[in-house]
Formats: sequence, structure tokens, C-alpha cells
Amino acid sequence: MPDIPVTLATASSASRNIKLEQLSAEQKDHTGFSHWFRIPHDILNNPAWTTQGDTVTVTVGNTPARWIMNRCSIDISTAFTTTGTLTLSLGTTASPALSIAATTATTAGIINGLGTPAAATVGTSSTGLVVRFNTQASTGAPANITAGVADVFLQLVDVADLT
Repeated sequence: MPDIPVTLATASSASRNIKLEQLSAEQKDHTGFSHWFRIPHDILNNPAWTTQGDTVTVTVGNTPARWIMNRCSIDISTAFTTTGTLTLSLGTTASPALSIAATTATTAGIINGLGTPAAATVGTSSTGLVVRFNTQASTGAPANITAGVADVFLQLVDVADLT
């Protein structure tokens, strides 16, 4: 089951619903998050991606050289619709479920990760931040995804800014 890479910054979206934003200082103070990424369903459902059980890994950005992610949440404001099950996880290129383990994407709601500072995700070299969508091996394929929106919120700290 192959993994299909998608880069959010260059993805094509008919809905034009993609977001890649570093939040303002006021928004950071108010929400506790520094970054916001919106992933609409139409970047996942390429008609050519018909193999059941495929994954789609969406690279939302890169970390600084030395970094701490001490807060993350995913808001599935519109549940993803597909023929089988669909899960999503949040992490790095090397560990796609590092910050949020695979959780259903077919139910609207908020998924929280890294609830305590002790559970922070840290790194000492730059890496890609990814959201991985996993389709069901027997009844799902990326081409079958017909609806859904995931808003990913992170607090990502560049350690160089602290010293």
C-alpha cells in the first residue's frame, strides 16, 4: 500500500480552502497556538488514487533547526466522507503519529494532543510536519474521499528565539 505525498503549500484545491498561516502575536496570546493549517478533502481525493489502503501524507511545513511543539489540536469541522474508515495522525516525516496518534476523521470534532508540557514533541534538527490520512485496506481509497475539512493548530517554538 503506497504512501502518496502531498505538499500543502503547492496542492491544488478546487474549493480554494487551503490555509497555511503563522498566527499574529494577538492570536498567539489569545489561543496559545502559533500556526494554523487547513486541509480540505479535495487535495486528498485525486481520481487516480484508487488503491484501497493507500495513505496520503500531507506535509504542512517544516520545523526550525531546534524546536519544541508543546501544543496541538485538530478540528474536524466537517467530517470526512468516504466508503470505508479514514484516520488521520499528526507528527513528523520520520514519525507521522508522534504528536497525535491515528484517530478517526469521519466524525466531526476536536482532537487534542500534547496536553501537558511534559508530553511536548522536540527536535534538534529541521524536519517536515505531516498529517497522514490512512484509508481502510479493504473498502477505502483516497479517490473515495468526497467531503471533509481538518484545521490543524500548533504551538511551534523555535528554540533559537529563546536564547
